[in-house]
Amino acid sequence: MVWIMRGLVAIALALGLVIVIVVLIGNIGSGDDGTQVTALTVGERTVTVTGHYATLSQESLADGVKVIVEGHEIMVTADQLSVDGRAQVLEPEDNVTVTITKDSELRVTLEPSN
Repeated sequence: MVWIMRGLVAIALALGLVIVIVVLIGNIGSGDDGTQVTALTVGERTVTVTGHYATLSQESLADGVKVIVEGHEIMVTADQLSVDGRAQVLEPEDNVTVTITKDSELRVTLEPSN
């Protein structure tokens, strides 16, 4: 009778060890960094918003798009980029990439389309 109890305890320990291993393997693969990506098109231009943000709203305008992300207002028209009220002229082949860091800092880069 003792050998049956020892066998059941051994099976229970092995099953518990398998469950722990499966849970650990499942948690290792879920390392999501929380970044998001949104891409918009304005004429031939692509506007990409990427990074760590919780709030994003977009509005289509007659000649472009207005994006508000984490309190920053970005307006892109056919020939102009405006970030929080500061305007900049865009070249026809420039694509706009807006990156939001974990600290809600805004970084805007212009890249020529290929």
